[in-house]
Formats: sequence, structure tokens, C-alpha cells
Amino acid sequence: MNNPNDKEELTMQTVPKAVNYLINEVAEMRVLLEHIEKQLGLGVDKHRPIGIEDACRILQQTKNGINKMIRYQSIPHYVKGNKIYFFEDELIKWVEKDAVQPYQETYGRSFNKSRL
Repeated sequence: MNNPNDKEELTMQTVPKAVNYLINEVAEMRVLLEHIEKQLGLGVDKHRPIGIEDACRILQQTKNGINKMIRYQSIPHYVKGNKIYFFEDELIKWVEKDAVQPYQETYGRSFNKSRL
């Protein structure tokens, strides 16, 4: 049962072997997924306080741009003493909430490109 293309009949004798194979496959996929998440900068714990430099990087904005959004209170942020904090997951949700819907999803039909 080492090759997923092998069609071996499942019997009471082969169930433990099959379960062991599946456990190993899931463990390998978990390791691979964690590696991919780390490479992409994704991860489970994105609800952690970050500073303005990280907010600038995530939003691809300058410090002046972020400070302007803070002044107008248009960006989620927290003030503790004289420090300003953000949460990465909140910044991402903030960006996602204003997603522009594709024409097809909005109107339920495809856009005819030949009319341009």
C-alpha cells in the first residue's frame, strides 16, 4: 500500500496497514502545508500586535499614508500610551471588506470583450 495507484482490497487484515498509510500521508501533507505557509508568510497566528512598519509592508503604504488613515480613523488600530498597534489579520480583513465584485458575479452574465 505504498503506491496510491495500487488497488488493494480492504479487509480486516489490511485495515491497520491502510490506516497507518493514511496517517503518514496526512502527516507529510501537514509538514508540506506548514512549509508553504511559512514561505508565503501565512500562518495560524496572525492576530498579534504589529507596529507601523509592518502595517506599511502589509498594506504597501508609506508611514505618512498610514498616519493619515489613523488621523481619519479609517484603519483599524489601537493606541497604548504613545504607541500605535495594528493586528495583521484585522488589516487583511479591512482590505478584503471592500472587494470589487467581478462583473459576472454582480450581474449574473459574462462580459462580451468583443464589444470593446
